[in-house]
Amino acid sequence: MNQRIANKVNTLAVNLYKALGTVLLALILVGLVSYLAMQGFFFVSHGWLTPTVVSPTDPEILQLNAQLAQQAASRDKLLADRRELEARLEQAERVLGAEQDFQARFRVALGSERVARAKSLRRLASLRQEYLRAAGEITESNRAYAGMARTRTETLYNARMLEREERLTANHQLAQMAQSNLSLAEGEAALQTKLEALKRELGGFDASLAGKSEGLTTEVLLLEREYTRSVLEVKRAESDRKHLKDSLRSLDEAVGRYDALLTSIRSSPWLEAIERGLTVAFVPYENLENAKQGTPLYRCTLRLVWCQEVGVVGHALTGEVAVKHPVRQTMLRGVMVELELRDERWAREELLHLGRPPLLL
Repeated sequence: MNQRIANKVNTLAVNLYKALGTVLLALILVGLVSYLAMQGFFFVSHGWLTPTVVSPTDPEILQLNAQLAQQAASRDKLLADRRELEARLEQAERVLGAEQDFQARFRVALGSERVARAKSLRRLASLRQEYLRAAGEITESNRAYAGMARTRTETLYNARMLEREERLTANHQLAQMAQSNLSLAEGEAALQTKLEALKRELGGFDASLAGKSEGLTTEVLLLEREYTRSVLEVKRAESDRKHLKDSLRSLDEAVGRYDALLTSIRSSPWLEAIERGLTVAFVPYENLENAKQGTPLYRCTLRLVWCQEVGVVGHALTGEVAVKHPVRQTMLRGVMVELELRDERWAREELLHLGRPPLLL
């Protein structure tokens, strides 16, 4: 009796084991067939796309926003540097204009001063001639009067016709006349000194205007030192202006490159989808011909069977993106397209089909 029960239990266990093995084998076969079917589908089909739910916290969005902020900050720094260079260029232009105006006025002033000194020289020469003539007459008159007065005074004094005090008074007047002659001689010397100084100054102005080093006076040399400083300031301002203009051109080129880079980043399909609130999908380049605007979209159970239409393809977004293949460990290049779905939940599907169901089911 016990042996019969044991045999039945063993038979039941063997049957269950066989059934379980059959089921596992069937599942393995189904999985293998599904895998091969899916691989074969992606190998031959060019009528699919992968919906993408774009979120501000997606790694692509965060990376693009970080790049955008970094490049914008670098561009703003370049613009700040450009404004500083513009201020320095304006200062160099002001210095250059002021120094060039000073140089032009310096030459005019030097010429005017030379004309004024020439007039003074002529007037002083004329005055000296008149002074010499008058001084000669005064001196000759004083000399004649002094000789006559001295002889007359001595004669009267010796004849006891003049008192001693009167004699001393007469001698004192003669001494004053001699002092007057001496003053006239000193005046003549002073006029001669002034005349010679004016001649030297006039010669110094002539030498400076002619660009010669011989005949320069200390006064003119000091004036020329200021002119030389102005010339050096002009040279430095011109050099600064050239350098600053070159730097501004380089900065403008750099800002232009940053503008192009920022435009490229802002035109990224990911950012456009976020900013405009679009529902988008990735289309590989080899599938792009089948993803024209208005193409119907189908969602299928188990990716390939029992399909239903869920919307249409919208317009394609500008810019290239790279996305991982739905079933393979490879990266695909393609573009993003806008989706017009009847229900936003279909945007969470892993795969949508273009134009028609893949197996017409």
